[in-house]
Amino acid sequence: MPQRFTVAEKEDKLKLLASLIKPYATLYEVGGAVRDELLGIERFDIDVCSKLRVEDVKKILLNTDFVVSDKNLRMGTVHISCGKFVCEYTTFRTDSYDSASGEHTPKDVAFTTDMSLDARRRDFKCNALYKDVETGEIVDLLGGIADVKNKIISTADEPSIVFEADGLRVLRMVRFAAELGFEVEKNTFETARKNAWRVKDLAVERVRDEFEKILVADTKHKELGLKNAHIRGVEMLDELGILDMLLPELATLKGVEQPKKYHLYDAFNHSLKACEYAPPRLRFAALLHDVGKAEAIRQNGNMHEHAQIGAQMADEICKRFKLPTAQRKKIVKLVALHMTDIKGDTSTAKLRRFVAINYDVIFDLCDLMDADAMASSGKIDRENRIRNIAIEMQKDGSPLSVKDLKINGNDLVNLGVDEKSRATILNELWLDTVMNPALNGRDKALAYVEKRIKR
Repeated sequence: MPQRFTVAEKEDKLKLLASLIKPYATLYEVGGAVRDELLGIERFDIDVCSKLRVEDVKKILLNTDFVVSDKNLRMGTVHISCGKFVCEYTTFRTDSYDSASGEHTPKDVAFTTDMSLDARRRDFKCNALYKDVETGEIVDLLGGIADVKNKIISTADEPSIVFEADGLRVLRMVRFAAELGFEVEKNTFETARKNAWRVKDLAVERVRDEFEKILVADTKHKELGLKNAHIRGVEMLDELGILDMLLPELATLKGVEQPKKYHLYDAFNHSLKACEYAPPRLRFAALLHDVGKAEAIRQNGNMHEHAQIGAQMADEICKRFKLPTAQRKKIVKLVALHMTDIKGDTSTAKLRRFVAINYDVIFDLCDLMDADAMASSGKIDRENRIRNIAIEMQKDGSPLSVKDLKINGNDLVNLGVDEKSRATILNELWLDTVMNPALNGRDKALAYVEKRIKR
């Protein structure tokens, strides 16, 4: 998570740091924090720079309250901290990349005392603004202030140079446009499209991180009120050809028609709409919830088993994105279960068991189902029985896991139940108690087990 400080805390620490460096160089705050200050929105990570090499900065800050820790000495980058204050310091530099690749790491790095060269190596003009920490004066060598004022993203150097240098910049362009509500300058966008293939050369983790930030772009700067920023980002990825590259399985849904009685959109646009309506924590799952529809048609001639097929596909996608195991399992489970009780005719008894067995994801599932409904018809046109039953079970004392029972394995040991049967009997008791919460008393639970072992 980004570090957050009050303006006063940040300014005090930065000015103290600048005063220590002042005899040798001017310290500048640079990048997104300067841009965001001009926009009047919350600033997150703090980046500073000067002409000083990191070894000189270390000597200057020795025996002060500031601690310098190495981050990437090859890139001239260290972390400087003082209590909870942390900033990233980088020496002015120039970078060169392998233009035949989209790799994020520069091939060669050269340090410089020339700020203009440092500015040109950056991605976008709005991120190439330098604020003198002591005086507050902003140095704008490339026209970044005008871009911020006009809400434009344009490259710090020729677009071809910027995107050929680093494929990650294509994704960052989309993220900044989505998070800030900026438009991308036409030549910048077209050149990014030509260089979109470079994203394939990036480490999966970097791509995943940018993609996940785009999916929650509307939450980054809430004060801007950018309601559908995340979908704007996803649509930009699609326009650039990157969405097809990252999620070819999703691309197979383009043009897959759905019954007009239930759906306003084809399967692809329905998936984007579900992502639009889903809460931030569920947007990846929403994007993938119908990913199995085209494959189901290919295999079976219809979409009936798309949830099960889609769950298998979602599992592979999540592994490809190297998502954490818990997140992957949750997404797969949600995709597999999202059609449960779609006709509203499942018995209450079955749904109570379903809620208990899947309680770990039950309210996420309900929210996903609501997003799915909104994406289908523009409204939630049926009662979510699963949510209602889950709430009812919370109130009536139903055990929502085996651990919620009033007895445990030790009680079964005392009743002489053999080890092999204990888990089975406790599970049976749990599911029966879900149907009849009155069983969830210690005496009644013990009586249930005694009766069960006499069979």
